[in-house]
Amino acid sequence: MEKNQSLINKVSPFAQITEGQKYIITKNLPQLIQIVLKDAAEFQSTQIQKLKALQQLKMICCIGDIGEYLTQIFKLLAKIYTIDDKYYLNECRQICYLIGLKIQIDYYLPTLINQSRFELQAQQSKTLCNLINLISETIVHENDNLDLQSLVYLIGDIENVYSDCWEVMECIYHLEDRIIGQSQQELPIYVRQLFQVLLTIRSFNKKDCECLLQQLSTKCGYTSVTDLHANEISLILEQIANQEQFKTWKYNTREFLKFKAIVIGCGDGISKYMQQIIQIMKYSLGGDQEVELRLEVLLLLDKVVQIQSIKDTIKMYSAVMISQLLIQSMVWKANKPTVKVRKAAVIITLYLSEMLSQEEILELFPSLTAPLKSCMTDDWAPDLRFASSKLATSLIQKCQILNYEIIRDFYPSLLERLDDSQNQIRIEITFAIGALMQQKYDSSTILEYIVKATLIHLDDSSEEVQRAIFECLLKCPEKRVVLKEAEQAIKNFKYPRLCQELIKLVS
Repeated sequence: MEKNQSLINKVSPFAQITEGQKYIITKNLPQLIQIVLKDAAEFQSTQIQKLKALQQLKMICCIGDIGEYLTQIFKLLAKIYTIDDKYYLNECRQICYLIGLKIQIDYYLPTLINQSRFELQAQQSKTLCNLINLISETIVHENDNLDLQSLVYLIGDIENVYSDCWEVMECIYHLEDRIIGQSQQELPIYVRQLFQVLLTIRSFNKKDCECLLQQLSTKCGYTSVTDLHANEISLILEQIANQEQFKTWKYNTREFLKFKAIVIGCGDGISKYMQQIIQIMKYSLGGDQEVELRLEVLLLLDKVVQIQSIKDTIKMYSAVMISQLLIQSMVWKANKPTVKVRKAAVIITLYLSEMLSQEEILELFPSLTAPLKSCMTDDWAPDLRFASSKLATSLIQKCQILNYEIIRDFYPSLLERLDDSQNQIRIEITFAIGALMQQKYDSSTILEYIVKATLIHLDDSSEEVQRAIFECLLKCPEKRVVLKEAEQAIKNFKYPRLCQELIKLVS
């Protein structure tokens, strides 16, 4: 009685309830509760009448034995529980709070779960949201009798149907919040299911799940959220790979957004799953996939390769990522606006190229040459030409053992960039040409042609380009070739000063 009185004082709008009122409620409970339920549900009742009926129902819940009327009460609350009216919402929450305190959870929870499943089957999302909220509001304290299995299965079934519906998934978030906060020993058993649903919620990018994930990881014995990700995503990734779900992905499909959430949240724990991730990304970057998806995957890959704590793992897989993921993303295709995709692929390859050995570069060059040349000659994308010029420089500078066939195939594209409309690109390509001059040549014919074609631009109208060409030619180890070509070229120069200085230095 004292407990009930304290509850009444806490939630009742009245100062106190008299003993006479308690007697009337107890003696006439069946009649009173039917009257109150009818008044609250009556379509013609005014807002004030409905609100008064809810307040009366709250008083009855405080005093009477309402166990046999729970189904009727929950049906009423599910009908009128709405965030559109704060007064109704407040009364509904307080009634749920009372039910959660007064009645054993194993007595009323099956009723709510069964009603939720009925609405799920009927696909009545609004009523389903209300029922989920009712379940959340009745879980008011830690409880050993909380039927986690039934709740987790219900949450999983709801996610399967409504994974793209934010209104429903937001309600699921609040329910998981209550479950994680109030459940005790059995929580680690269902950590993977709860975690997977939180990934779906996180993929909407509308709710910060970090605190809830932290609470889940702590209660389940993990050291951090990253540790939780690293240990719980194995089956999820395996399921994605084995069922080949990625073959139907679009850039905005829920499964892809969940995959993004997995990869981003995993942090340095992702090193254990690089093979699965590369396998999934490989298909998503195929030329027949939509451009938006390919670009999103490349942006995700960029975040992965930038994780400093797994730099050794990235270095180990750098050649694989270039060959399986990035080369195909550089390829030009007719009628496909892929400039952003190709640029992203070149930039990531440029970053990874710093981790490659000479042998790896030499092995990659035959398959990399054609798409790289295509990027360097794209007339409509100066940013792409500049990035691919930097990549060419990086590859040639790091690999001083290029064979004759590669050089013969590649050098015309480098020389072509000396005529680019952008001076910045013309200057950048001189570094690649300078590195190419330092390769070993079986015959001096190609080297002589490279030097001759480069020398022409020493007479450029731009002083910055002149200086870049000058520095480039000084890098050539065959000084006699430079001297021979410079002495021939200076005769036709409009600006001969740098050419004269070059002749002095190589003489």
